[in-house]
Amino acid sequence: MEFGVALPHFGPQARTPRVAARIRDVAQTADRLGYHVVWTAEHMIFPRTVETPYPYGGSFPYDVNDPVLDPVATLSWVAASTTRIRLGSAVLVLPYHHPVALAKALATLDVLSGGRLLLGVAGGWLREEFDLLGVPFEERGARTDEAIDLLKHLWSADTVHFDGRFHQLRDAVFFPKPAQIPHPAIWIGGDGPAALRRVARRGNGWLAAPRDLATLERKIGEIRRHAEAAGRDPSAIGVATSGGATTLDEMIDLAPTLERMGVTVMNMASRFWAAQPEEALELLETFAERAGLSARGS
Repeated sequence: MEFGVALPHFGPQARTPRVAARIRDVAQTADRLGYHVVWTAEHMIFPRTVETPYPYGGSFPYDVNDPVLDPVATLSWVAASTTRIRLGSAVLVLPYHHPVALAKALATLDVLSGGRLLLGVAGGWLREEFDLLGVPFEERGARTDEAIDLLKHLWSADTVHFDGRFHQLRDAVFFPKPAQIPHPAIWIGGDGPAALRRVARRGNGWLAAPRDLATLERKIGEIRRHAEAAGRDPSAIGVATSGGATTLDEMIDLAPTLERMGVTVMNMASRFWAAQPEEALELLETFAERAGLSARGS
């Protein structure tokens, strides 16, 4: 099993002028200690009041006045200050982006980081954000599927021909290609029926929101059945989640169970558990020691 860390690039910690240093400190500590991936998230613009039901239970858990730094720019900053750790998005909301512009930014990040991008995407859930961006909410699934297909094509084809519902390209060339061949791994978030089918048919992995273990196991089973029906090897599709752990001790206790269920990346949301940034770094150190991670150079 591998281990990931959420970066402090949104929420109250992103309000401070020291946000760049805090992000760098978390990323460099995780890189040094042997963690495998750092994660970013995305929102572009919020309504003053969030009325869309939060898909993961309860009300929207963040203050809309708190910053959410751009994930690609944040990961570029992290790439320049680390050497090994993979650079993850969990998630980029694909319908918010033109696929060609996004493909350019992500391929550039992959080239400059030496092939460390791990792309996580999803279709989005916040209707008001779609409205503010002028993107039809009802088209989000179709736009997400097409964008995934177009990203893969742009990154791998010598000559680009694409005939989609939303995007058409004829006799075009696209560069740079990513450092990873044929393209960076694409992991997919969401846990509705359409999202699980998308993972099974198009994804290299599933970014699973915290759920109870019975629900998590059931949805992993659904993805595996869909993958088999699509002629894919279910064991080749990874799963990343925190498993709902809210403390370091819970993480340690849950890890063997999650691994048996098929989770391949366990995420440590240390930024949520620590009142001060220094505490988050201490938690990273403590967990790495207890989990037996191999520090760089050891």
